[in-house]
Amino acid sequence: MVKSNYDIRAACKRSRLHAEYGSQDSELRRQVKIQFLLQVRNKSMNSAPFNFTVRESSRARYVRLLVTPQRGLEVIVPRGYSHSRIPPIIEKKHQWIRSSLDRVEAYRTRFPPSPAWKIPERIAFPAIQRTWQVEIYPEETRQVTVRENSKGLLQLRGNVGQAIACRAALHRWWLRQGRHHLIPLLREISRETGWSFDHATVRRQRTRWGSCSRRKSVSLNVKLLLLTPELVRYVMIHELCHTQEMNHARRFWHLVQTECPDFRALNKILRQAWNTLPEWACDE
Repeated sequence: MVKSNYDIRAACKRSRLHAEYGSQDSELRRQVKIQFLLQVRNKSMNSAPFNFTVRESSRARYVRLLVTPQRGLEVIVPRGYSHSRIPPIIEKKHQWIRSSLDRVEAYRTRFPPSPAWKIPERIAFPAIQRTWQVEIYPEETRQVTVRENSKGLLQLRGNVGQAIACRAALHRWWLRQGRHHLIPLLREISRETGWSFDHATVRRQRTRWGSCSRRKSVSLNVKLLLLTPELVRYVMIHELCHTQEMNHARRFWHLVQTECPDFRALNKILRQAWNTLPEWACDE
């Protein structure tokens, strides 16, 4: 899988702390979470405890340490990885972990957590130039459904007092919108450029706006609907270029420039775009 240079996580490394605060990918529902408390003893320091979470991922190829304001220290391992092998890794990265946790604590102090998720009054998708006013209709049922009408109204019906159910229903509708609009747009740009792809999917990704595999399978983030048409087109061209060049070498950027002469400016805007997402679109 190619790691695009506009990978939001790469932007995090440049800004030191990332707007991932409060973000959580829906894929986590399919991943195993195990809580651990590890006492890490540094040779030159007294015992220093770290609370951390082990997350087993079917997509992980190696062990990664991730520190975020939302979850603190998280150890991401391939599925089936022996947890007994984690303590030496924590020991080796003790200094980096402590430094990262200190930065996170400073971030928490400066930027308190967002308020609890609420049903938005209005939803706008700049990418397709559509806007909806949201209406709520309480009904005696355990489910929540989303209905759209031709007058630009979006109706949430059912157990609307449950934020979790409302969020899930709204996100399902959001994904349907993404598949309906983003994939056809990708096909259109593919025909224009002559860069074909094999398969396309739309997901709620946490760290990338898009990706492309060696098998020419393109994955698009549904959050692209929240961006301007210019940024969406750039992301799609970027990923389609990976069907020709599976790297970020000079030839790759030359291909990007043939379709997006101002790609550098767009790339700079895209790195900050995560911070502009509306609260309703941000996961827990």
